[in-house]
Amino acid sequence: MRPRCGLKVLFIPAMLFGCGSPDAPQSAPEISSAANQQSAGIRENSGISVTLALDSAADLPADGSTVPALPPDPADDTPGVLIQRMRQLRDQRQSPTHSHADDNKDNQVNRRRQRHLKIVELASDVLSQTLDDSDQQAEFTEAIQHLLEARYQLALSGGREDMTQLYADVQALNDRDPNSVHAAEGIYSLARFAHAKARLLGGSDPAWFENFSRWAREFADRFPEQEQRAVSLLFGAARSCELHALAAASRAQSERLMTEAQMCYVQLVDHFGETKQAQEAAAVLRRLALPGTRLSQFAGPALDGDYVDAEDFVDQVTVIYFWEIDNPEFVNQLLPLLQQADAVSDDQLRFIGVPLDQDEARLRAFLKEHDLPGRQIFSPEAAQRSWNSPLIRFWGVSRCPTVWLVDGRGIVSAVDIGPSELVDQMRILFR
Repeated sequence: MRPRCGLKVLFIPAMLFGCGSPDAPQSAPEISSAANQQSAGIRENSGISVTLALDSAADLPADGSTVPALPPDPADDTPGVLIQRMRQLRDQRQSPTHSHADDNKDNQVNRRRQRHLKIVELASDVLSQTLDDSDQQAEFTEAIQHLLEARYQLALSGGREDMTQLYADVQALNDRDPNSVHAAEGIYSLARFAHAKARLLGGSDPAWFENFSRWAREFADRFPEQEQRAVSLLFGAARSCELHALAAASRAQSERLMTEAQMCYVQLVDHFGETKQAQEAAAVLRRLALPGTRLSQFAGPALDGDYVDAEDFVDQVTVIYFWEIDNPEFVNQLLPLLQQADAVSDDQLRFIGVPLDQDEARLRAFLKEHDLPGRQIFSPEAAQRSWNSPLIRFWGVSRCPTVWLVDGRGIVSAVDIGPSELVDQMRILFR
C-alpha cells in the first residue's frame, strides 16, 4: 500500500513525491510566473517535485453512497505497463464496474476524480523509474503529459488545493529545466487552465482573461519553436481580452484587458508574422490605432449603386455603424439610438452603415421595413459580403454591432463604441 496524506512517499536524489504545501494562493492571478518565482512546497535544486492529491471525506458523495473501486494494480509495474494503464484510465468515460443509467451526478464526478488521482499516482511511479534512464525518456515524457493532464482536470473540477498542486508541479518542471519540452508542457497547461477558467468565470472575474494573456505570452516567448500552440494561445488570448474589454464593467478594467489584447497581437505580428493569425492581428492593430488619425482606406460600393469614400467625410460628424439583421443588440439597442440621433441632428451627422448580412434580398426587405439612417456599404459580389467584406478584413472588425465616430475634419474620434457609450461619445464631438 502507498502511504497516505502527510507522508513522504518516495525520495531519490532528483525527485520528491509527497503532499503539497497547505499554503494555497488566494487566487490564480496571484500565483507567480513559473519562470520567475518558486511555488510553495518546491525545494531548491531538488529536480522534479510532484505532489499527490490524496483522498478525503470531502471527496465522497453527499448521499453516503460509495464510489466503485478502481481495478487492482497488476503485478507488472514496469513503465510500459503503467503507461498503458494511464492511457486506459484517460480514455475511460465511466467505471467498467458501474454503468447504471440512473447513476447520480455525485458518483460520476467522484469517479472521474478517482481516475485522475490514479493517473497522478501511476505517472509518479513511471517518473521515479525513468528519470535517470536515457533509454526511457519517451516514457518519462509521456508520464509528464499524463500527469499534467490529470492535474489540469483536477484543478478545473476541484478546489484551491488542486489548483495549487497544478501550479506547483509546473514550477517543479520549470525548476528542473526551464527550456525543456516538459517545462513547455507545464506552461501550456497553465495557459489552458486560465483559458478554461476565463470561459467559466470571466464574466464575474475578468482577471482570468489577464491571466490567460500572460501565460500565452510567456509560452510564446519561451517556446517559439512550438509555433502552432504559441499562435493559437496568443490569438485566443488577444481576441478574448479584446472582446471582453468592450463589455467591461469599468473603464480601468477595459483598459487593462485592451492592453493585454494589444500585447498579444503585437507578439503575434512580431514573431509569427507569416501566419494567418498574425495577419488578422495586424488588421486589429490597424483599427486600434485609428483614433486621432485621418480615416483613409475606407471605401466601398453602396447598396443604392453609388460609392462611399472616406475622403468625402468632411464638414459633418460621420457615424459608421456595423450591424446585422438578426443581432438583437443592434435591433433593440443601437438602432433606436441611431434613429433618434438622426431625427435631432439637424443635418450635422452623416450616417454610413456596413451590414454584415449575406442575403441582398433579405437586406433590402429589412431596410424597407425599418428606417435605417444613411447609406449602406454592400458589395455586389457575394464572396465579399458579411465577415469576408474587404473593409471588415482590412480593419480587423471583430464585434457587431459597433460604431466608429469621425469628426468634421475626417479625424477618427473613437472606434468600437457600443450602444451604452454612443451618446456620451457623440456629445464629446459637439462640445
